[in-house]
Amino acid sequence: MTRPPTGEFASRIEELDAGLRAVDALVAGGGSQRSLRRTLLRQGAPHPSSPFARDAKDVGELIDQLTPVLEELPAGEHGIAAGPTGLQVAVICDEPLLRTFSGLAELTPLTPHHWRTQLEESGVPDLMLITPVVSGPDGGWAELEDASSAQRELLVGQILPHVRALGVPVVFWGTQVPRFYPQWRRVAAEADHVLTTTAEHLDRYAEDCPRAESVGLLTLGVNPLHHSPIGSRPAATDLIPFFGTWHERLFPQRRQYATWLLDGVLDSGRPLALMDRRSEDPSRTGETAWPPHCTPYLTTTRSRDLVARLHRAAELGIALNSAVASQTMFSDRILELEASGTLVLSTYSQGVNSTHPHVHITQSPEDVAAALEVLTLPELRRAQGDGIRTAFLEHHAADRLWALAAVAGASGAATQAPGEVSVRRVLAVAEEPTDVLADDLAGQTLGAVELVSWEELSRRAAAGSSEVDMLLPVSPRRRYGATYAADHLATFSHQRDCVSTKLAIGGSEAEEAEILRADTGSHRHRVGVEDLTLSAWWRPGPDRLLSAERLEHISRSVQAYASDGFGHRPAEERVSLRGRTGDDDVEAVAAEVRRTAERLGLRLTVVIPVFDNGEHLRHKAFASLRRSSIFEQMHVLLIDDGSRGRATVETVEELARRHPNVTAYRFAVGGSGSASRPRDLGVRLAATEHLAFLDPDDEMVSDGLAKLVADLDAHPQVDFVVGNFTRWSTRHQLLDHHAEVREIFAEHFDGHGTVVLPQNPHELWGFRSLRIHSAVVRTAWLQGLQPVQPQGAAGQDNFLAQQMMHRARRIRTVDVPVNAYYSEVAGSMVNSVSPRYFRKYVPLDRARADWLREHGLLETYRRTRFEGYTVNWYLKKLRLVPEDEWLEAAEAIAEILSFYGDHEWTDPAALAFFDDLAAARAARRGDR
Repeated sequence: MTRPPTGEFASRIEELDAGLRAVDALVAGGGSQRSLRRTLLRQGAPHPSSPFARDAKDVGELIDQLTPVLEELPAGEHGIAAGPTGLQVAVICDEPLLRTFSGLAELTPLTPHHWRTQLEESGVPDLMLITPVVSGPDGGWAELEDASSAQRELLVGQILPHVRALGVPVVFWGTQVPRFYPQWRRVAAEADHVLTTTAEHLDRYAEDCPRAESVGLLTLGVNPLHHSPIGSRPAATDLIPFFGTWHERLFPQRRQYATWLLDGVLDSGRPLALMDRRSEDPSRTGETAWPPHCTPYLTTTRSRDLVARLHRAAELGIALNSAVASQTMFSDRILELEASGTLVLSTYSQGVNSTHPHVHITQSPEDVAAALEVLTLPELRRAQGDGIRTAFLEHHAADRLWALAAVAGASGAATQAPGEVSVRRVLAVAEEPTDVLADDLAGQTLGAVELVSWEELSRRAAAGSSEVDMLLPVSPRRRYGATYAADHLATFSHQRDCVSTKLAIGGSEAEEAEILRADTGSHRHRVGVEDLTLSAWWRPGPDRLLSAERLEHISRSVQAYASDGFGHRPAEERVSLRGRTGDDDVEAVAAEVRRTAERLGLRLTVVIPVFDNGEHLRHKAFASLRRSSIFEQMHVLLIDDGSRGRATVETVEELARRHPNVTAYRFAVGGSGSASRPRDLGVRLAATEHLAFLDPDDEMVSDGLAKLVADLDAHPQVDFVVGNFTRWSTRHQLLDHHAEVREIFAEHFDGHGTVVLPQNPHELWGFRSLRIHSAVVRTAWLQGLQPVQPQGAAGQDNFLAQQMMHRARRIRTVDVPVNAYYSEVAGSMVNSVSPRYFRKYVPLDRARADWLREHGLLETYRRTRFEGYTVNWYLKKLRLVPEDEWLEAAEAIAEILSFYGDHEWTDPAALAFFDDLAAARAARRGDR
């Protein structure tokens, strides 16, 4: 008789069985890589991110093994469209900024002991540039940061007067992290012109620098000689590198968010390489010591050139932002990685979130790991391509030099247009110009591109009137995406060839296998162009403009640069422009929605209203849904409110084509002014059991939707389940709906943790904000509610939540973050305070007041919510309105308040508002 195993032996067998089950589940598609890793780690296997898992003794050995490959990468090149400026610039700066401009201008780095000789030998510069320094090249300016140092007195008392005596303008460029503003204020005050990377400092500099002739904004730039995508495909390594310092005592927010990021990378099983030169200095122990669990991934620092090559050889890289609360100032590592063709994993920054949506911002370790686990090669290449385009068209170092020269009034600067990378004219040519082609080219993100026939182009060439900076041969056999011309221009901005070509690998929706096959030919120089109608020509001579046949012949042997295969599609799969002259057919789309939900067995509808924010939709909202464990059970409804930009239309329709569980609807061009109309339609179209809302510039986090759906499934009598949400502004803040509901309705819980709401829940709830984006609602219940959704109004989501709370009978909460809300987005209506801002609330409050009266809730609202909301929202926002617009904005607020009838105001701030309004009106009458 054989006895079953017992004790430790039995436990070990069970662990091995669990490992086998995890492998089987992963192979069958029912498990996750993370669950497999956790199982194997419990059995004592090396962590997948550990060097030991790659037969290396440490991270340094992994990098050493790569060094021969890195050294073979091609050197970076001048862009043919953005080469050396010829400017002569005397500089006092640190090494990174010196590298930013090296090769693009004749730089004279001044040193404390030899500055006079250096100026004499280099000749009179066009301008002198000073930036905040930590040490300067070779540590020569290590004392300059100290306001009382001899070096500071040398700069202010001797160098600047001498330079001015030569007739050289002095420009101070505030590139420092905002917290170090006071240390450099006096230096800025001595400059002729002041620039800053931090928009929030403009007013401070204007006040603190009265002698400055100008104060302006200039963000950081990137130099293709040092950071380039050339040779970056295929990736040479799966290492995820970080080059920088931990900062144990400074920047607590950065440290917290960085921990999330690093832990998520480790949880994903990706290998991590941390290179920090300061961590090797024993005198700085305690200031730069990394967390203990990160030390196995630390290695000795490498040269900046080798690090730049490592960034180019890797698919992903890490950037940590010391500045959080700025829309314009963020880590220069963001631009360096983007320019290297590397997907960026970053800690939060307002500016990165607003203007670099293709950068993955860390929400939590769980979300980082999930994002890396579901990331597909097409998604990766798309994000990398967006980064390359952004880096070289919006942040080219040559543009920054021309902007500096223009500010200083340097000769030659007036001929340059900063921000346009020297381009003057883009022209497209086709043998058969068609209306569809013309429409494609008119919708380019660079601006409308003229389309002509080869016959017309030849005639212009013969007449000597064919000057063009970038020529795009196109064909009606293809459709060209909105970024097609911009992609080619970006290519000309970072490499030397005068011909750029896209790869014909299936276009913007190429599959993973196609991209893998094409990787060896992308982002590198080649001889010959495969398809003339996927090429671009920089400043072609007249002999190349005679005919398509002539250019086709030349293209077979010309030296060209191949980028990627995005931005075009075969004509038979052309981008639909449904709705350009009218709305889509609601009934037809509704039938499609029903068929899709039934065919795929979908259970949760996610409604996303879209309007001219396609990049955020793709890389933030939709990417966050892809991370969900129940994505395949979702029906994502993309309701385009009438986007004007072609790029957003293409994004919406591409996502709908690529993913069978995504359906798109498009209103006619123009937009309704708010999310009310698309949200309302999304609710009406929904054909699944449950429903959730998501805005395109926000994200779902922590697999919260899956947890809410599971809870709602387990409690069929509940109308909706709500979780918590996080708000990103100047910090990360958790808004705890779970605790709030449990506290307020403590006397209304049944034995299963369900809130059985009283007849008038707002007597207790007081019309508080409840973020609908962190809730999952029973669809039939919400459709039967027929909520009021005032079109063109702001704040309608809070009004919807108030209606939901009033009508619900049973609700539940789950203590989990569900939605991440970015409250500080550049250009967002809720962050641009003007009289128009308050006018957007007029239809909302008119509808809300009517609804309150209809349901007998007006007195409850005035007693529990009215004054507090007025003071803490409207009057607080009013303080941000410019003085010359105050009265117009105040009258809009007065109109809003009038909808709620006569009210006995008691709050001092409200009383003061009415006094100020009366005085302003009286003054206006007096002016008349």
